[in-house]
Formats: sequence, C-alpha cells, structure tokens
Amino acid sequence: MIKKIWPLILIVSVALILVFVTGLIIAIAITNGGDKNPETLTNPAETIETEPVSAANRILVLGDSIGFGVGDEPDKGIGKRYAALIDPDNTITVANLSVSGAISADLAALVAAPENAAFISAADLVIISIGGNDLSRIQYQDALSLDVTFQETLNRYQESLEATISRIRALNPETQIALIGLYNPYPDQDPQKSQKLFEWNYQTQLIAAADNKTAYIPTDEAFKYHLQTYLATDQFHPSSIGYQVITETLDRILNGID
Repeated sequence: MIKKIWPLILIVSVALILVFVTGLIIAIAITNGGDKNPETLTNPAETIETEPVSAANRILVLGDSIGFGVGDEPDKGIGKRYAALIDPDNTITVANLSVSGAISADLAALVAAPENAAFISAADLVIISIGGNDLSRIQYQDALSLDVTFQETLNRYQESLEATISRIRALNPETQIALIGLYNPYPDQDPQKSQKLFEWNYQTQLIAAADNKTAYIPTDEAFKYHLQTYLATDQFHPSSIGYQVITETLDRILNGID
C-alpha cells in the first residue's frame, strides 16, 4: 500500500514545485516590466498644441453707422464680414443693433434697455464701434475752447463706454468684446482735431486694457495712408475695402496673430 502512495506523493510534489517556480518567474517579470525593451513600450498620448482660433458662434455688433455698415455693400459690415472670414460654412449668427448717428450715451442707454439683454447674454463676441460722432460734433472757436470742450466730451465718452462694458459684463461675463478705434477721414482739414484723435484712441485703449477680455482694434495707422481706397464715396465711412481691412485687423488681434 505504501509503495503505491509514494509515486503519487512524488508527482504531487513535482507539480507543486513547478507551480512555485512558474509563479516566481511571473512575479519577477511583472516587477521588471516583463521582457520588453523600454524603447518598445507604448508612449503615453502626447498633447497636441493647436493654433488659436475664434470660437464665436454668435456675434453682436453695437454702435454707430460704422457698426451698422454704412458705406459697405448691402447686408455686409464688420460683423458679417468677420463671420464669413472665420466660418466659410456660414453657421455663425450675427445680430446688429447699431444705429447710425449714435453717440456713446446712446449706446449706454441701448445696452441698459431690458429688451436688448437677450442679445447681449447670447453673444460670444461683441463688436463695438462708437465715439466718432462724439468727437466729430465738438464745436470750438479757438485752441483754448477746443481743449475745454474736448475734455468734457472725452469724459462723457469714457463714462458711457465704461458703463456699456460694465453692463455687458453683468449680462455676459465671458463674452469677448472688441472696441473699434477711430480713424481721421479729414487729416488735412482740421489739424487740431487730428491731434485730439490720438488722445481719444489712447483713452479707449486704456478702457480696453482694464478688462482682460476686451480688445482694442486700431484703424488710424492703416487708414491714413489709404484714404482714397479705404473710404466710401462720402469720404467719411469706410468703403468695402476699408471694412475688410478692419475685419482682418480684428481677426489678427483676436486670434493672436499680431
């Protein structure tokens, strides 16, 4: 009987030894990462850096006749030109609440009106053209009266523009705002006003700089050397080419290309 049991014990012992050795080999393989060469191991997914692009799906244009698109082809203007530039498939919606002849106080009142809150709340990008009528309507007799009247007008403009941005931010904290700077359509007719234009644009830039999602879009440098081409037949509003220049400048600044 004992003779029959010994072979069975021997077989079981050998099997247990084989299991132990196999387990030991597997444990060592796991600890050392297996028998793979480190160079053949799969690398983790790499982060792909992309160029900044506009994410605007709803554009709102506010302001005066330039915001409205006077001088451009029918049914164009900065808003629709920019939408076509960044989205050739035409999936971006553009709302335009601009009013020809509006001054900065008119714009502040417009954005404060409850009936316009939905447009502001829904916008991914708000384009503002304002201030040209404020500046062009300044009346003065001499250099001294110009200084006084200009400063009073500038102060009112700053207050209105700051109120406008504050109202937009209250309704839509994340929207991108773009302030279109002024150009001088009459550089040779009124040199005193030309000097004031620089100060006006500078103060607008300061207002834009105070808000990290507001951009200033310059126009004066581009326009002053190309007035015959960039102005419409009324010699005041931008032509279609002028509007396209403003639109492309807007795109470069918003997308960090400059």
